[in-house]
Order: sequence, then structure tokens, then C-alpha cells
Amino acid sequence: MPDYASGFEMYRYDSSTLLRIVNPWQGADSVSQWVFLSRDDEKPPKGFAGETIDVPVRRIVCMSSSYVAFLEALGADSTICAISGTGYIWSDKVRNRIAGGEIAEAGFDNSLNFEKLVALKPDVVFLYGLTGKNAVTDKLHELGLKTVYIGDYVENNPLGRAEWITVFGEFTGRRELASTLFDSISNEYNRAKALVSGVEKRPEVMLNAPWQDSWFVPGDRSYMVRLLEDAGGNYACRGVDSDQSRPISTETAFVAASQSDFWLSPGTATSLAELNAMNPRFGSIPPVRNGNVYNNNARTTPEGGSDFWESGSTYPDRTLKDLIHILHPELLPDRTLYYFRHLQ
Repeated sequence: MPDYASGFEMYRYDSSTLLRIVNPWQGADSVSQWVFLSRDDEKPPKGFAGETIDVPVRRIVCMSSSYVAFLEALGADSTICAISGTGYIWSDKVRNRIAGGEIAEAGFDNSLNFEKLVALKPDVVFLYGLTGKNAVTDKLHELGLKTVYIGDYVENNPLGRAEWITVFGEFTGRRELASTLFDSISNEYNRAKALVSGVEKRPEVMLNAPWQDSWFVPGDRSYMVRLLEDAGGNYACRGVDSDQSRPISTETAFVAASQSDFWLSPGTATSLAELNAMNPRFGSIPPVRNGNVYNNNARTTPEGGSDFWESGSTYPDRTLKDLIHILHPELLPDRTLYYFRHLQ
């Protein structure tokens, strides 16, 4: 059983593994998928009605860039035969394979290139649901393709997201490596978290930026708020016990921002001038006046891909150390920001 993740369970079955995926999309309730990962041609239990997949798998379709990062961390990126959104991939290694024609573009949602996917003969298609079952699932099954839901993004605990690397380890025959990597990541995360245990002042932090007439902010149980709290910060819009984002009015957001010490992840901005161009009122809030604005877009592709969302799930310790350096620089004075950039 996982130590931090809530979205999967794994059980040993002789030399094989029974995998249960639990509630893999937002709002899911009592949803589960059973997968039998068969080794050495072992048969599933009598009456088993889930998906049976021979492992280690050799050919994988990834519908999310975070799956690419998990596989690359395991040295198993050579198994990737198609990706949804190849232009958004950050990894140089994987981009080179895309450029060389080794990895195909899978397409998006209902515009998936089904003919291409069938021709690639993947062992498994890793996909996700947003607010329900992915619309392409039934079509993929009709074509004889096997699908497995990966619910890493639903995890609110940063180490819960990272722990999904152990699932990818089971599929790729890298169980021990996955366990070793996760232990290293979790140890680094918890060591960094311990640094802020004694801080006397926890800065107030505003998150995100307006979109049209609303400013979407996460609930108190969300992934980003958990990272922020573990880094020794206070969330400026706290008070809603939820893991879902919600819209607040721009006026409400300005009140929260005006009481904040830092502003993180302000949309696509790469400079304070860009922020002020979005709205001249931004120049009046303390984080902007004091130069305490940081964005998580230090590693992005020209097409708009972001390594924060690609490898950030695999390595939450990197994000946490970034945030500690931003909020409490005296605790990690030699840290070079990895995912975040200081807007000037």
C-alpha cells in the first residue's frame, strides 16, 4: 500500500501484481479500475474482470506530460511510442526522439489519431479523466487497445503525486528502482520541510492571476497550497476547506493581494512590466512594489509547455526547495531556483 498516495493500491499476486486505481478524476466517488500486471504469462485470479496487461510493457502511449517525466526518471522513456501534445514536452531527450520520428503525436481528446494509435500497437495507453470518464476510452477499447487511468494530478499531497512513480515502475519492470527513487525524493522533501518547522514568521502569499473577470484560486486542501504551507507560507485566500479551485472577484483578489508579502504564479508573466500591462493596479500591491513576485515558468517551451507541470509531479522536493528559498532565503541561501523565476 502507498504511504502518501490515495489514488492507487497494489497487491502482490505470486510473481504478478494486482493494481487498483481509485477515483482517478476530480469529483469521482467510488470509481475504481482493476488491472492485473501479468509476469511470466501468469493468469489473473478466477473471475477477474479488469484489464490484464503483460509486463514489462514495451510500448506506451502517454496522454499527459507528467507520465513522460515518470518514465524518464525510471530510464524507461524508450518505451514511449506516442504522446498527446508532443510540442509541449520540455525534456530534451524526449524532444529529440520526437524530432527523430521515434515518438508520434497521439492527438487530443476526440481528435485522437486512432488510426495511428492502432498502427503503433501499444501495450497500454495511459490516460486521465477531468470530471468523468475520458470520452475516448470506449473507442480505444473497441479498437483493441488497453487503457489505464493515471490519477496523479488528483493527489493533493505532493508526495502522493510523486509516489505514482511506483506504479510506472510496476509497468516497466523497474519496481526496485522506482522504490529507491521515491524514497530519495520523499527523504529530500521531508528534510526540506523540516527546515521551516521553527520559523517565527510565515509570509502571506497570493496565488495565480485573473482570467477574464475572475481570479481562480485553489482551496485549502489543494496541491499548491500544501506545498506553500510545507514551505513555511500562509495562503492569502485560505478559509475554504476544498481541494477544488474557485473563482473570486477581481476586487476580492486585490484585497487579498494587498495584504500579501509574496505573489506566486501570476499567469504567463515573465516580468513586472508585463504584469503592469495586464492591469495598472498591480503596481500598487505590496509584492509588486517590493519585488516579491515569482512565477513557475522558468522552464517552458516556445509552444507553451511547462516543466513545472511535466516533471514537477515526479520531483516535488525541487518545488518545495524553490518555495523555501523564496519565502525564507536564509534557510537555503545557496539554492538556485529550478521551476520558478524572480520577476523584475
